Amino acid sequence: MIKPYPIGRQDFKDIIESGFAYVDKTERMYEMVKNRKFVFLSRPRRFGKSLLINTLQHYFEGNKDLFKGLKVSQLEKDWIKYPVLRFDMSSYKDIPVESISYAITNDLSKYEKVYSIESSDKLRNGERFKNIIEAAYQQTGRKVVVLIDEYDSPLLAHLHDGKVPEVKLILQELYQQLKVNEQYEQFVFITGISRFSQVSIFSTLNNLSNISMDDRFCDICGITSEELVENFQEDIEAFAQEEDCSYEEMVTKLKKQYDGYHFSAKSNGIFNPLSVIAAFDIKQLKNFWFETATSSYVIDHLKKHNAQILDFEGIQMFESGFYASYEDVKSVYPLLYQAGYLTIKDYDKSSKVYTLSYPNNEVRVSMLEVMMPSWVGCSTDDGKINMQRFYFALKEGKIDEAFELLKEFFVQIPNVLNNKNEKHFQTVIYVLFRWLGFYTQVEVNTSKGRLDCILFSPKYLFIIEFKVDESAEKALAQINEKGYADPYKNDSLPIVKIGVNFSSEERTIEAWKVEEERN
Repeated sequence: MIKPYPIGRQDFKDIIESGFAYVDKTERMYEMVKNRKFVFLSRPRRFGKSLLINTLQHYFEGNKDLFKGLKVSQLEKDWIKYPVLRFDMSSYKDIPVESISYAITNDLSKYEKVYSIESSDKLRNGERFKNIIEAAYQQTGRKVVVLIDEYDSPLLAHLHDGKVPEVKLILQELYQQLKVNEQYEQFVFITGISRFSQVSIFSTLNNLSNISMDDRFCDICGITSEELVENFQEDIEAFAQEEDCSYEEMVTKLKKQYDGYHFSAKSNGIFNPLSVIAAFDIKQLKNFWFETATSSYVIDHLKKHNAQILDFEGIQMFESGFYASYEDVKSVYPLLYQAGYLTIKDYDKSSKVYTLSYPNNEVRVSMLEVMMPSWVGCSTDDGKINMQRFYFALKEGKIDEAFELLKEFFVQIPNVLNNKNEKHFQTVIYVLFRWLGFYTQVEVNTSKGRLDCILFSPKYLFIIEFKVDESAEKALAQINEKGYADPYKNDSLPIVKIGVNFSSEERTIEAWKVEEERN
């Protein structure tokens, strides 16, 4: 029987008692809490961090009955009830900086009422938090559990307005009490997107255990391939019927669309839980996560650093690169990784170098569409119909028809853009091809030079060379002279060579020359 899907639900108690689908992560949770006291976990938004926080709350509150039949029920023997203080910092991200301190005061006052603490308005939030921790310990006889969700939301909300230092001071006052009152605390768990070393607010917590890239906890959030099949077999079968494909083909489609996240050097692929559940619910392979998790600060960050889409795949960095400060470095990669737009795709143990790329089709295509106005210079809606026509024409090998549509598209790009060079035209072409779902490689190194573009369509393999203010004939001649098609002659797809010349004056394609490779 297919269970209902917990779409938009992050309350563990509600999910369990209402019989919603639930992937059991309690064994990993138990392993995390048993040998650690201060723990930090970084994961992208909408990846299950809040549900994990809520599950921890019920676990530490000793709600044993909720965990009946789950893995932790076989591991935990004591089920001790601890006082739990939980804070959701995402509630502070959409308010003015000057109001954050008051909002924190209001949250603290709720716990002051619980523990009958008479607080003076003259006390700062740090002192009030300290008094709450001490009172909870003294009144219950148990050490306190502190759970902080999305600790960095207020910081990221002000990443580009110059107010981060002000927000830091407000949060530091609260967070520094965690170390000061260590003797009264049983467990402290902090989640967010950015790494704790990127901001100084945790400088006093020198024993904070960062499990974000720990192989042992790579799957503490998200869904593994094994968990997908184990928990959603009937759902996959029903989806396969809707898609008119086999069970195995449906699994492959789900992997291609939503799998591919890796959070450590040895991590298996992780599915985005939000997207998988939403896809099962409506039985469509849509871009759910990107629609709900795209943040303005990410878009602003990319624009600020003039990021180019050609730089977003095959990125190589050392582990220290994941901890680089957003404020101090020009690289966009740490933020893109932590926000879920890039993920680990490979790790070289000898050099200790990580390789990053898009996790899956959902993120790749959505990223192209959202950022296309910045890279291409026009609304995605302006040329969308023409681009769909272009896709079907190229797919069927109707080259002239396809390139007439492409020529028309380029004319729509505003003249204010610096579209006078080959690199710009190449970038636009790449964006369009990837957005439309073609597998594309650009600037491919060969033994005799660097090929501008290879495009794999369902029926053809296109080898494309670009020129600016020269001639299509010259571009095609370069493909032949340098033997760019030679490595692909054994490929099952017919090879079509296309030389393209752009006119910087007309700001569009001036001409193209086509030649089919004869085997």
